[in-house]
Amino acid sequence: MTEEKIINDSIFGSVKLSKLASSIIETREFQRLNGIKQLGLTYLVFPGANHTRFEHSIGTYYLSQQLGRKIGLSEEEIEQVSIAGLLHDVGHPPYSHSGEEAMQNKYGVDHLGVTLKIITGELGHEISDSMDDNFREEVIKILQGKAGVLSRIVSGHGDMDQLDYLSRDSKYTGVALGVVDITRILNTMEVEDNQLCIDEKGLPAIEGLMIARMLMYRSVYRHRIALIGSALINEALKIMDMKLQELMEMNDCDFLSRMKIETPEIYESVKYRKIPRGYILRVSEKEYRQIINDLDGLIMASRFYASPYKPQGLKIITKKGLADINQVSAVLSFLEKELHDEALIAFENKNEPEIRKYLEGKKIEPL
Repeated sequence: MTEEKIINDSIFGSVKLSKLASSIIETREFQRLNGIKQLGLTYLVFPGANHTRFEHSIGTYYLSQQLGRKIGLSEEEIEQVSIAGLLHDVGHPPYSHSGEEAMQNKYGVDHLGVTLKIITGELGHEISDSMDDNFREEVIKILQGKAGVLSRIVSGHGDMDQLDYLSRDSKYTGVALGVVDITRILNTMEVEDNQLCIDEKGLPAIEGLMIARMLMYRSVYRHRIALIGSALINEALKIMDMKLQELMEMNDCDFLSRMKIETPEIYESVKYRKIPRGYILRVSEKEYRQIINDLDGLIMASRFYASPYKPQGLKIITKKGLADINQVSAVLSFLEKELHDEALIAFENKNEPEIRKYLEGKKIEPL
C-alpha cells in the first residue's frame, strides 16, 4: 500500500500528501507532468521558466487543502477538493497551453475535457483505478463546477490554481510583478450563504492578486517571443498525425522528438531558438480572421488571444452584508481597460515589408 509522503516544494516547503495523493502521483498519467513545462516556451525569454505542471499541481493540492481546513470543511471534503486541485491540469498536452487550440480543433476537447477522460479511465487507467467510484464522481463534479464552494476553491477568481501559478511563475521567471499575499488571502476567505467570499479587510490582497495577474500577462504570458514559440507548437500539432491517446502519453521532450520527424523546420526553430519575426496586434477576433485570410501564404503561424479579463464573481463580506467585488473595488474597471483581445502573426523575414504595408493600409500598428 502507498503510504503518506512529504514533498519539499520550492514555494510552500514541506507538503504532506495523503495516501491517495501519493498513489495518484505515482501513476504514469501524473508523472508525465514532470516533463511538461508550466509556461511552455516562455523559457526562450526567461531562462529560469523551467518549472513544470507537476510542481504547480502539487502547489494547488496544498493550497486547496489549507483553505479547506481554514473554512471548516470535513476531512472527506478536504480530501476531495485537494485531489481535484492535484488533478486539475493532468490533461494538458505537451508545452501546456501552447498546443491547446490545435488540440481542441483536432480532437474536439480542451485540457479540462482530457482531464475528465483521464479521471474516468477513458484515457489511461491508473489514476481512475486509484479511486473508488463515489470518490471519483465527487472529484469530477468539483472540476465540472457542480460542487458549489468546493468547485470555487479550484476554479474561479482568486482560486487556489491562480494563487499558485502566479506565485510560481513569478519566482521562476524572476519577474517580481506576480508576487501575491497568499497568506492574507487564505486567512480572510470565508463561506457565507454557501458562497466562497472574502472579508472586506482582505480586499487589498485580492486587488493585489488581480493587478499581479494583469502585469504578468503584459510582461510574461503575452511576451512576443514566447507567443511566437507557442504558435509554432500549435502549428506543429495541426500537422502531426497522431491520436489523442498518443498525444496524451507525450511530454515536451517526446513531442519535440516527434517534431524533428514530422515538422523539421518548426523543430529547428524551437530547438535552437531560431524564432521567426512576428507582430502582436490589438484587434478583435473578426478583424484577426480577416487579416489571416488576406495574408494567406505570407504567415507561418498565427493565434488569437481573447482578453483574460472576466467580470469578477467574487463576493466581499462588508458590514452591510455581501457585495459583489465590482461594487466595492475601483480596481476592476482599471483591469477591464488594461487587458485586451490580441492576435499574433509570425512570418519569415522576407515577408515583413509586404505584411507591414498591408497593416499600414489597415491603420493597424503592431505593439
